[in-house]
Amino acid sequence: MYKIIFCDLDGTLLDDNKNISNKNIEYINKAIMNNCKFVISSGRSNMSLDYFNRYLNLDKSENYTVAFNGAYIYRTDTNEKLAEHLIQKDIAIEAIKLCRNFNVDIMVYKDELLWFDNMTERVNSYAKRNMVNFKIVDKIENVLDKSISKVIIIGDNEELKKVENEAEKSDINKIMTTFFSSANLYEFNPYGIDKETGLEELSSILNINVKDTIAIGDNYNDLSMIQKAGLGVCCSNGEAGVKQYADYVTLNDNNRGAVAEIIEKFILS
Repeated sequence: MYKIIFCDLDGTLLDDNKNISNKNIEYINKAIMNNCKFVISSGRSNMSLDYFNRYLNLDKSENYTVAFNGAYIYRTDTNEKLAEHLIQKDIAIEAIKLCRNFNVDIMVYKDELLWFDNMTERVNSYAKRNMVNFKIVDKIENVLDKSISKVIIIGDNEELKKVENEAEKSDINKIMTTFFSSANLYEFNPYGIDKETGLEELSSILNINVKDTIAIGDNYNDLSMIQKAGLGVCCSNGEAGVKQYADYVTLNDNNRGAVAEIIEKFILS
């Protein structure tokens, strides 16, 4: 029996309107009653994920969350920090300097705040969508006095691909883990940390064999945990490059209860 589900949020548990369907809620509760833990594993911050944990009542009993793409793991009912991986300030500044050469919006997470130095429509939309407190400064580099959680940039997909190409040429990928979390979001995380390491680390803490885990996602930042889990699942709306590595592709998309489908098929049957 699978003992824990690691579930992505955007494009997976959430529909396109950023809501969780009643069907998904019903089956998540059934999974928990069947002694299967349900862990949100997202690139979002813990501040954003706390809202969804409360919404799903996952903060009322022992449960866990993997935030910042594996960099921050905590217990939802007590907020006990179980693991945290940060980016050294000098490395973060190097990534920011690289991004300054492109037409992208740059943000960093530090001290449970989102920091940026240019309020654009894209940045404003991102901050609202992720429900995080933010601070506008003259220049991000000047406030990086210690390690941070991550650097994230927003832009047109073609422009972000240019950043990706430059990051690969500059060898920044040797000191940071970088990836697309959506077509318009590109992230710089602590080196060697991703959703796979988050899955492994929490499973180890809970003494759960990785073979007894399910990972559900849709995008490239989910790929590592999908490949690592005992059962790796990609939603039908997911990226083709992710689907090809999944053990199972859902019949339903994120708007039609893909998560409920997995719980019904692999946990309750």
